[in-house]
Amino acid sequence: MTTLLAILTLALSAFLVLGNLRTVVIDTFETVALSAQRARENGVLVQRLAFLGLWLMIFALSYL
Repeated sequence: MTTLLAILTLALSAFLVLGNLRTVVIDTFETVALSAQRARENGVLVQRLAFLGLWLMIFALSYL
């Protein structure tokens, strides 16, 4: 029963995200753009990009 509930919750969440994909993409783009602008203004853009690159490598290597 717990497995069925987990699968239904996952399916409903995926359906909601895919149903509002355009909004999710727009909000994500605005958030990333605003964060990059603030990082550039504060002079920490290089450090933030390096940190992002580190996490991307960690996630990519975890799937290999």
